[in-house]
Amino acid sequence: MNPFEETLKSIDDFCSKNRISYSIIGGLALIFHKIQRTTNDIDITLLVELENMENIGKILSEEFEPIFPDSIQFFQKNFVLPVLEKKTKMRIDFAAGLTGFDKKVIERSMRQDFGKLNLPFCTIEDLILYKLFASRPKDLSDIHEIAKRHKDRIDEKYLSKMLNDFSELEREDMSENFKRIFLKK
Repeated sequence: MNPFEETLKSIDDFCSKNRISYSIIGGLALIFHKIQRTTNDIDITLLVELENMENIGKILSEEFEPIFPDSIQFFQKNFVLPVLEKKTKMRIDFAAGLTGFDKKVIERSMRQDFGKLNLPFCTIEDLILYKLFASRPKDLSDIHEIAKRHKDRIDEKYLSKMLNDFSELEREDMSENFKRIFLKK
């Protein structure tokens, strides 16, 4: 196995052993969905309840190598725990999936073959929503690539409903960017 596969197996084994539901998001999910992209890390959303943040932070910090001192405090404050896999030294960003949206992403994830592994990847629609939420230049560029490859296969009804929910958070920019990229003539 290559270092990515070894790291993904380590994540999957850890989550399985600790009964933590998760989904692969970010650059690796783009690659899974056939979008040409390089990435140097693995982004994971973990299903976490607020009252379990400290415990999850502790077991993550024992299994993986935290990048920051006071990793548990960092996790509780920023809702993300950057770590290195101990053997491969590959970076993993574990995000606490605390919102209803994160929970939905994890529920909608389906285990898929990826190399020699079978792993839970977020759907293309949920990846679009994460990218629209972040709205950094590289995220918007990724969305353009998704539109080129998947425009005719995305669930627009689901995306419309979710974008409407995000507009209640005063994130109308998400809908505007989606329309600009996906609905342009």
